[in-house]
Amino acid sequence: MAIAGNDNLLERLHDPNDHPVCAGPLAGWTDAPYRKILRECGVKHLWIPFISSHAIDSQGPNRDTYVREVENEGEHVQIFGSNPEINARAAAVLERKGARSIDFNAGCSVKKVHKGGGGSALLKDIDLLTSNLKAIKDAVGIPVSLKTRIGFYSGDKSGIEACKRAQDLGYAWVTLHGRYAKQALGGNADWEEIAKLSDELSIPVIGNGDIVKPGDAGRMLDETGCAGVMIGRAIMGDPWIISDTQRYLEDRSPRPGRTRSEMVDVILAHQQVMLEHHGPEKGCREFRKHLVKYLRGFAQAAKLRSVLVRLDDPDEVTRMLMEF
Repeated sequence: MAIAGNDNLLERLHDPNDHPVCAGPLAGWTDAPYRKILRECGVKHLWIPFISSHAIDSQGPNRDTYVREVENEGEHVQIFGSNPEINARAAAVLERKGARSIDFNAGCSVKKVHKGGGGSALLKDIDLLTSNLKAIKDAVGIPVSLKTRIGFYSGDKSGIEACKRAQDLGYAWVTLHGRYAKQALGGNADWEEIAKLSDELSIPVIGNGDIVKPGDAGRMLDETGCAGVMIGRAIMGDPWIISDTQRYLEDRSPRPGRTRSEMVDVILAHQQVMLEHHGPEKGCREFRKHLVKYLRGFAQAAKLRSVLVRLDDPDEVTRMLMEF
């Protein structure tokens, strides 16, 4: 197994002895503060998530925030939208600002994204999706990738077809979430479709869906032959799961035990970054959802959570966490 210190994702995906573990781009969760915490907890591969191409192209209010994050982090970037020309222009801007790669999202099933024809709504028009893929690829010189689902509804294989077209267009890799768009996050991920796609494509396939512990990643690799894995919802409140899973894949070592003190240190570091990034009021408010996830599973934590999520004073949050 290759050394996991290599942060070149494409190189690692092409190494048959290496299987990189990636942190899924989660809108509203993997923001700049949490990305900082994830890196400090050993994550090598993550994305600035879900950047609206329209916001970049139209000089919208969020454009400067997106651009500043790309400039500061030089990270992989995920974009969404339904207009090929707008997606192409946005990708080119982000490349100039320092993006390592451009990932195109054709898998999100959130209603407001569908309303604009983006995300998995594109699976209902494979030709329009292909036009977007081509426009983005032609606009940049950095690697491009596609993240999608099996199809829009059960039995539909438009996402599989999109992955094949992405390969033909010169995409560097694809990520397949083994669910249909209509499933949203319900039901079980179909790893068999990931296996079939991995067998059919010559470019790397990253498998995504239902990895909640390191052993799940090992099973996915064994059952599908995918080149790497992506962990999504399980990273909420668990910034250690990526590095723990990578270590498990390398030597089958169990997850290390972490004391409450060690965990609280990370929680408080995350809170501090949130306050610095968003300001005291918004930072405290935005951090509440992270607190709920961090404290799940701890004995006597339910009562503490119910108090913490109503507090507006970060010093009081800190005091209570230190007691905990």
